[in-house]
Amino acid sequence: MWNLLKKTFRRTPPPVVAQVPVAGLAYYRAEDLASLMHRGDLLDLRHEPDNPHDANAVMIFWHHNKIGYVPSEYARELQSLLDRHDSLCGKIVEIDPHSEEHRWVKFNIYPPRKAL
Repeated sequence: MWNLLKKTFRRTPPPVVAQVPVAGLAYYRAEDLASLMHRGDLLDLRHEPDNPHDANAVMIFWHHNKIGYVPSEYARELQSLLDRHDSLCGKIVEIDPHSEEHRWVKFNIYPPRKAL
C-alpha cells in the first residue's frame, strides 16, 4: 500500500524546457479537440526527420491526435534530446482556445513518460 501511495504522489521532475507554445494549431485538429484538452494532460513528442521544411521538426500528439509542432526555435535542441532519451513527453500547463494568440496551448517538456 505504501509503495502505491509513493508512486501516486511522486514528485514530478523539473521540466527539461518550460512554457513551450504549440505551433501550427490551426492546421490540425486542435480547435476541434480544445474542449477535451485540459491542463495536466500528457502530450507525446516525436521527431519527424523526413519533414520537408525542417529536419529537426518535432510533432506533438494529444491522445494519438496530431495537434501541431514544437516551434522551430526549440526543435533543434529537442531533437537532440529525443535522440539521447529515446522519448520525451509534454504536459499542458496553459490552454486558452479563446485567446487572441495563435499559439494558445503551452506545455512543459519532461524526460520520458515513465518519470511522470
